[in-house]
Amino acid sequence: MTDLIFGKNAVIEAFDAGLDIEKVYVLNTIRGEFEVQIRNLCRDNNIPLVKVPEIKLNELSKYKAHQGVVALISPIKYIDFKDIIANAFEKGQVPLIVVLDGVTDVRNIGAVCRSAYYFGADGIIISGNFAGRISEDTVKTSAGAILKLPVARVSSLLHLVSELQSLGLKVIATSLKDAVNPENSDLSVPTAIILGSEDKGLHYKVLEIVDEVIKIPAIGDFDSLNVSVAAGILLYESAHQRH
Repeated sequence: MTDLIFGKNAVIEAFDAGLDIEKVYVLNTIRGEFEVQIRNLCRDNNIPLVKVPEIKLNELSKYKAHQGVVALISPIKYIDFKDIIANAFEKGQVPLIVVLDGVTDVRNIGAVCRSAYYFGADGIIISGNFAGRISEDTVKTSAGAILKLPVARVSSLLHLVSELQSLGLKVIATSLKDAVNPENSDLSVPTAIILGSEDKGLHYKVLEIVDEVIKIPAIGDFDSLNVSVAAGILLYESAHQRH
């Protein structure tokens, strides 16, 4: 199956058929009934909607008649994040979830999924309208782990934090500012680890509402880690504490 669908009717039919749509691109000047319809469909299904110039749509569709809309089909099937947590509890496990907010590098997403699967995480949640799409490169970088690991996605990280806390998870976030070292945080309890985008990190409002902020200490004067490396360190610490 192609991983790209374009044209108004074709994209609407993809929604009706329940296909796993990764992202929808629409012409940035499009207005009217169709724009409202596609915006509502994306909102209701937690699918990122990106408004782009016509040249981007032309490139995606290889200059075919796209009618101002292109949808990318995902190589994985997304599930509800609440199901990930419920499944972990039902199996008698202590849930461990990794949340990636606004991470755009698909290889980083793949590398995080590989570490998450290796260290026994129960699933991944991807948030942010401009997060990287799950592609064949993501699958390859994850060494296939992303095909075995439950993946969910949400549009609002702030809302997600509140929901995770209400479900009994301790929500921690990473920061470059002064915070608790990983070994001094209790990661043996039901936990969700939030990692921010490669360039901007996490919004200050997120850091205000999480249960704990963690910083991976640096020995030298270089204080930035690749997001997939940071994920691996925190996942290892969690596995170490749990086992």
